[in-house]
Amino acid sequence: MNHNSGQIENYINKVKNTIENAQKELAEVKMIRENDPTEFSYLLHELQELQQEMPMYIQQASPVEKEKLLEAKEYLQYTQEVMEKGI
Repeated sequence: MNHNSGQIENYINKVKNTIENAQKELAEVKMIRENDPTEFSYLLHELQELQQEMPMYIQQASPVEKEKLLEAKEYLQYTQEVMEKGI
């Protein structure tokens, strides 16, 4: 399956938006010390799905896009780890 630059850019934006939402949710959970499992679990699941899709996009990306994807991947992994640890 080939992805054009627009699809890759959309994917990168989705990764960034999901990470931002996950971090906001984590901050809220930490503040109120109550876990809203529905939203938190949903975002953690979204992060895992994005992580699984990443290699397919990296494989077909241009060098510039690949660099952006690798940065997004690193940020994605970090966010996942933080959420899973609940730190």
